[in-house]
Amino acid sequence: MIFKDNYLVITDKPLILKLRSLGAGVEEADETKITLLEAAYFADRGVLPMDKEKIFLEAAKTDPLYKERFFVIKYLRDRGYIVRPSLDGTPYLRLHRKGYRPGEDKTYYLIQVVSKDWSATTEALMPHLITAGKLRKELTMAVVDLALEKPFFIKFARLNFD
Repeated sequence: MIFKDNYLVITDKPLILKLRSLGAGVEEADETKITLLEAAYFADRGVLPMDKEKIFLEAAKTDPLYKERFFVIKYLRDRGYIVRPSLDGTPYLRLHRKGYRPGEDKTYYLIQVVSKDWSATTEALMPHLITAGKLRKELTMAVVDLALEKPFFIKFARLNFD
């Protein structure tokens, strides 16, 4: 397993099959790429034979909110949801319906993770709402205070008065 471009590249076939069954990773030829935050979650759960803190050190290089994003991923995955960081370089997490794996059903929510001192201004929300609208997803803000037991979710939806 090696770190490459904000991913962990895995070539071990049994591990690839295990991760696929858990709805993680992206297969490419003879290897699977898994995002660093997914890798940290599965290292924490004992699926990946790596140290979570080592993965966090790699994630901290490019993501200032890596702890908050990990907190949301862990919270939702522990409740049976498959949530994955976007693979297109955007800061969103993509949430699938419970019981469906990526590829079986579409993503329903885009989750933007913010810290507890986030302030909701129209100027700050509009780019996220526009992105969610273009992708035909519902936007959810996950406000994270690491001292609390769970994140606070705020869902935004479009409403038209035609």
